[in-house]
This record gives sequence, C-alpha cells and structure tokens, in this order.
Amino acid sequence: MPKEPVEKRTKINKNQPLDLPPVPNKPQQCHFFVARKRRYCNLPAKKSQKYCGEHLGLDPDNQASDLKRVPCPYDNSHTVFEKDLKVHMEKRCNSRPKGLPVCHSLNVNCTLELSKEELEFQKNIYSHQKLHIQPWLARVQLKTLSRQELDSIIQKVKTAYEQHVGPIETQILKHTVFEQKRAEVQWTKHLDQQSSLIGHMEQNGLLQDKTAIFVEFGAGKGELSGWVKKAVNEANGEATYVLIDRKNVRNKVDPSLIGHTQQKSTVQRVLIDIKDLVLSKVECIESNDKKVVVFSKHLCGCATDMTLKCLMNYVEHERTLGRGNPLSGIVIAVCCHQLCRYEMYPNTEYLESIQIDKTEFARLCKMSSWGICGERDQQQLKKEREKEDNDEENHGDLDEEEDADQTANHFSGLDHSQREKIGYQCKRVLDAGRIKYLEKYGFDAKLVYYCDPSTSLENCALIATPKK
Repeated sequence: MPKEPVEKRTKINKNQPLDLPPVPNKPQQCHFFVARKRRYCNLPAKKSQKYCGEHLGLDPDNQASDLKRVPCPYDNSHTVFEKDLKVHMEKRCNSRPKGLPVCHSLNVNCTLELSKEELEFQKNIYSHQKLHIQPWLARVQLKTLSRQELDSIIQKVKTAYEQHVGPIETQILKHTVFEQKRAEVQWTKHLDQQSSLIGHMEQNGLLQDKTAIFVEFGAGKGELSGWVKKAVNEANGEATYVLIDRKNVRNKVDPSLIGHTQQKSTVQRVLIDIKDLVLSKVECIESNDKKVVVFSKHLCGCATDMTLKCLMNYVEHERTLGRGNPLSGIVIAVCCHQLCRYEMYPNTEYLESIQIDKTEFARLCKMSSWGICGERDQQQLKKEREKEDNDEENHGDLDEEEDADQTANHFSGLDHSQREKIGYQCKRVLDAGRIKYLEKYGFDAKLVYYCDPSTSLENCALIATPKK
C-alpha cells in the first residue's frame, strides 16, 4: 500500500503569538497541545480516552487518582502511573540501578582521590542523563582573570610547547573497505576520519591478527568496530570484540559484528564508566591470552586520560603475572581537551615539571577551546548545524564567551589567529603529557594529524605500539 504523504513541518517562530488550533480529528490522537512545538501530541490514546498515557493525568474530564502520572525517580525524562511506581522502579525501569559487573572498581582509573562531595554525588547516579550535573566543578571564566594571570598561563603553555612538543606529522590515510560506501553517500566527513584511523591501524600492524581482541572505548553504536571487522576480513568468528561505553544505545551494529556465518565472533558490550573499569576482569579478556588492540573515535577529554590509565593498569597486571605486554597497540582520536580534569590526568609529574598546578590546569583546558573556534563561513556553518544537529562529535559545548569569534576587543588582547594558535598549543601540551606517560610503560607513542582540519577541527590521533 502506498504510504500516506508526510505533512511538511514549518519552522516555528517563537515570537509569534500562540493561537491554539482545533482539536485533532485523527482517530486516537492525543488531545494534549505541546506549546513548545506548536502542535498536538502525536502519541496514540486508548479508544476510550482522549489523552495518551503520558498526558492522561492532565485530562480535565478524568482526574481519578489512579491515573496520576509522576516522573520516574531514576530518570525524569519519562513518567509512570503513581499506582505503578513501585513495580516500575523494582522491575521495569531501564534506568534502575543494576548489579555492578565484576570488572567494576569505583574510580580505579582516577589518578588522584576525588572530593567527598563528588563521591557522595556518585552514589545517587542512576542515569547517564544526570552525569552532566557536576556541582563541585568550578566554572572557569577566562575573561574574569587579570591580564597578568592570563599572560602567565599563556607563557607557560608556549614554553612547554617549545620544550615538549616536537614536529607532528600529517598522515591522511585511506582504507579500501570504505570506497564503496563513500561512493554511496553525499557527506563523507565521518567516513574520511574512520578510513584514516583504520589506515593507521593497518600501517602499525594492528590488523594482521584476526584472532585478536579488538576493544573500542566510547563505542556508542560500535560503527568503528564494524569497519575494523571488514578491514580485518574476519568472517569465521576468529576475532573478539569488546565495546565499552557508559551509555546504553541501540546495538544496531552488533549483529554484523557477530557475523552471519556458522562460526560467530564473540561480542561483549560493557556498560560502565571508564573511570571504574578493570580491563583484566572483563570476561572476554580475562578468559584468554590473546593480544588486545585498542581504538576510539573521538574520546572526549578526561575519557582519554582514564582510558590510558585503565590500559596501563592492565599492562602492569599482566606483567606481574609474567605474561609480558598484552597490548598490540593503541589508536585514539583525541578531542575536547576543555573537558579534561586534573584528578584524572594520568601524568601529574609532567604537569609539575611545566609548573602547572590544579587551578592553572583548569584554565589551560578552558583555553584549549580557542583552538577549535575557527573563523568559518556562516552559511556553511548553518548547513552543517542543520544537518548534524545530533552529530556524535558535538561533545563538549563551548561557553558563550568562546562560541563566537570576538576578534575585535577580545578580553585577551589577542586577535583570532593568535588565540587559535595558543588553543592548539594547549591541546598539544596536554597530549605531550599523555605521550610521556605511555613511554614510561615501554611504548613508542606519537601524535599524528590524521585528517584535514576542514574535515574536523579535532584532527589529532594518539598512536602507541610496544617498543621492540
């Protein structure tokens, strides 16, 4: 049967006075008017009701107490009938606290001890949606600093950059498995990045062993793991895939990772915050002695730091058991340095050597956002935002003071190009500390610009392999 034509939605003018339209005559459509969207709710109602389950308690003709709905205490993005609240919390809610996995150890990958306030706050976290609420974090406002304070941190960044950051090579690679897909799509931004990352994995010998354990941190849907499977050309269940993320998502890629042949690949999802992950206790990793390959695109701020700490904890554990180095290599596209935290940065000795304390670290991280506030064509920027409203790379929102190009009369006294240069230097200074941290554990580590800035302003990857 032909589909009914979809009504084209017009752009909402919030300044236009609200004019309530007639109640919808569509069968079983909810009669609740959503003022924010200027339309009636699209959820279906029961035949005997005018309102859907979410809005039934608002029906003026039906105010029975057993129909009252209340927000779920675990996740207030949904509601539940008050009479069913107990059963919902005990058995039904997907956000209810679950038993901790064996591989969980609270804050094991934090470098420094967290404050009592934060530890207390962690006890009441049931939903990923609440994790953005961090009342103990001081909001850094660079424009409130004196010129002397600002110049001091800028000078320290420049000195550290000259002393610890060497030349960074640009290597934009391609992998053949992406060619067919690239010809089928109009926007190749993510494909270009994924292709180059997997190209670097291949160049560093990380795709040679089909029996390896491929671990993706910040995996999300696991799309990058899907491409790794194709690049390895593994079709008979030889490989093992471990996908780590703290947020539960639709596992759309998992069936292709498992495979469609008689011999299935092992796929394990680990729903956990990286700061609490003991990699040696993950079932797929603990039960065998295969080599581990680690990769990620993009791993925000302190998530990269905690991942490196997690991996080196794993390396130390395996070495104490006499098993040597368990990692074949690491390829991580780093990003969002403004979200780094002092307590989670893995190399505090390095920070001390460049005379950066906790207060200045927070300012340095905030200043790193200058590196990704590029002057861009406004029409092109508008198109990109419309297309990529839910883009996976929109990780760390920038504050209003950094969001626009304020070249004229900027509080720093610097023009745009100068600020952008300092922002990039902040990022690379932080990355240099990560490199030195890996080198202490016997890795050859380097930074590579793996894609063009026009593809992504966050175009730097950290690559590490064991020293031979």
